[in-house]
Amino acid sequence: MSGYSQISWNAKAGINISNIINFGDVDFKPGYQVGVGMDYYFNDHWGIQPSLMLISKGYKIKGDYPPFINKSEQLKSYDITDNKVYVELPLLLTYRFNVSEKLKLIFSGGGYIAYGITGKFKNTNTLLDGSKRKDKVDSFSAGVEKFDTGLAAGAALEYNDKYSIGLSSDFGLKSTQARFKNRTYGLSFGYRF
Repeated sequence: MSGYSQISWNAKAGINISNIINFGDVDFKPGYQVGVGMDYYFNDHWGIQPSLMLISKGYKIKGDYPPFINKSEQLKSYDITDNKVYVELPLLLTYRFNVSEKLKLIFSGGGYIAYGITGKFKNTNTLLDGSKRKDKVDSFSAGVEKFDTGLAAGAALEYNDKYSIGLSSDFGLKSTQARFKNRTYGLSFGYRF
């Protein structure tokens, strides 16, 4: 193994959907992910892939208030969107093999750490008279943890050792607020230098 090493750099960008678990029926929120990474292969198949990513996570949820909630404010329904942006550092163990002369399939798995840098929590309340009231606050206000960590996995198809398309997933292990944990699925396009 000491006689073999192959290092390359890559850039990737794509879209994702995210929500949180342990919070009932929560909808996925669309988002984005962009970043750079390094591939270090020990041999023809096994390697590691550290990256530096900018990734949006969050969720959407809407519903009706129970009749006994906030009677004085005459609230009927809510529509919440939480959009957080993290700097994320995934470290993945990768396994690649040739599908054909120009195509490689790469599987990856490992973990990530992330830190929230900005975010907006938006709540649009509809009152019984039909009027709307919009509230907007920082997503990382009191009680919301900026630090996140979890498991990451993915698969990618690489063409000609340059271009790739891949699927990824993050599963938060740390509760960022109450018992809520982040969950994200992404689709990325990459270029290897």
